[in-house]
Amino acid sequence: MDKLSFYDVDKEYINYLKQEEIKRRGFTKVPNIEYKNEQKFLCGIVLSINNVDYYVPVTSYKKKKSENFLIIFDDDKFNKIKGSLRFNFMIPVPKVAITERIINDEENGIRRIFLQKQLDYINSNRQIILNRSKRTYLRIINNYNPELTKNSCDFKFLEEKCLEYQTVLEAT
Repeated sequence: MDKLSFYDVDKEYINYLKQEEIKRRGFTKVPNIEYKNEQKFLCGIVLSINNVDYYVPVTSYKKKKSENFLIIFDDDKFNKIKGSLRFNFMIPVPKVAITERIINDEENGIRRIFLQKQLDYINSNRQIILNRSKRTYLRIINNYNPELTKNSCDFKFLEEKCLEYQTVLEAT
């Protein structure tokens, strides 16, 4: 597996998935990228699961669960957990809807160092991350835990919508 990187997802694509999931389920688990008309800082990694690229958001969530991966900085003795990857909220993404985040382009030096440390930790654990993402994917699509399935994105449905989105973009 290649080295992982951070990516941003196009706002229009996120909104499309949210609307489609709401139509189907009456609610959505696609992550918010806006709050009160302000762009939320959101980035994540992209993994391939069953030949589909999946965007996994990095969040500030700090509880250990089977469907997430905690990002830990050992050099901070007071607050070691610096976020997590939330696999139950990952979404399929077409390449045209993602942009790699170039950490060296971050204007805020503290933010740049923080992102680099997160990414280094993620890359040092990439096989664990890939395994856990695939396990979570299978648990959700096979409904092993109905409560988890309800509290997760509808992966198979969103894969269909991702393909439709990509097809429409390619046709225009």
